[in-house]
Amino acid sequence: MAAAGRRGLSVTPSRARTALAVGAAALAMLIYASQFVLSRWSMQRTLSLWDLAALRFTVAGLLSLPVVIRHRPAGAVAWRRIAVLSIAAGAPYTLIMYAGLTLAPAAHGAVIITGAAPLFATLLAWLWLGERPWPSKALGLALIVIGLTLVGWPELRGGGSAWVGDALFVVAAVLWALFTVGVRRWRIDPLPATAAVWVLALPYVPVYALLAGGRMLDTAPRGEVVFQAIFQGLGVAIIALALYAWAIRVLGDGLASLFMPLVPVFAVLLGVVVLGEVPAAVQVVGIAAVTLGMGRAARRA
Repeated sequence: MAAAGRRGLSVTPSRARTALAVGAAALAMLIYASQFVLSRWSMQRTLSLWDLAALRFTVAGLLSLPVVIRHRPAGAVAWRRIAVLSIAAGAPYTLIMYAGLTLAPAAHGAVIITGAAPLFATLLAWLWLGERPWPSKALGLALIVIGLTLVGWPELRGGGSAWVGDALFVVAAVLWALFTVGVRRWRIDPLPATAAVWVLALPYVPVYALLAGGRMLDTAPRGEVVFQAIFQGLGVAIIALALYAWAIRVLGDGLASLFMPLVPVFAVLLGVVVLGEVPAAVQVVGIAAVTLGMGRAARRA
């Protein structure tokens, strides 16, 4: 009986541990939201999307190399699966996301990618895994679709290039959904898989160096380069993932996933403060619908 009690205590997290996990999940969402705002901020100033990608891939790839060496994929099949995941969450995904941020507001990227990814993931899980969405999730997905339509509506009506950026965000959401469902389908540990994704992005760096030379170091402020290298390569690619993974371990995936709607909320607020990008009233309604839909879709019943 005493042994059972000890086992129960070891399984149930303490209040302090739960509070730390909640803080870790919220901080991870803040970092994820910040990448949209701070990436667009730099691209509006001095750095290009190619520069930011080189910084992210260099730092994240080199830091991830020991993990891949320690947890090498076994066999050709495993490497083929990792290659698919590297397309879905590595260099192609990152470049498409950055390209979208050169054309559309940062809040659009946060809302569309984090909102549409569960939508496409549900569709892929239905087609690939045979999983049918439960009624609560279907209602949440419907809210997401309505919200995404409202977010993009002003650009679709008014013309301009922002709708192209929104379309790129949709492509990025499809890729992220493929990564999410692929990890589940192939039962791959997400941490080593993500490390392998960044290592496979390293070949981009010498190609970039050959074509760009030292242009970034010659034209961009050194402090901004160092900040973005640390933020993009360490903060977004590794620290945010580690924080969220630990929160999932403590809180469970169902409860931890309820923090995802914080990403568009944080991104909108940061976009207003840092970039001066104030969404239209109809877009605020759309963002609220996406956020509510994400929370609803994450529930288990």
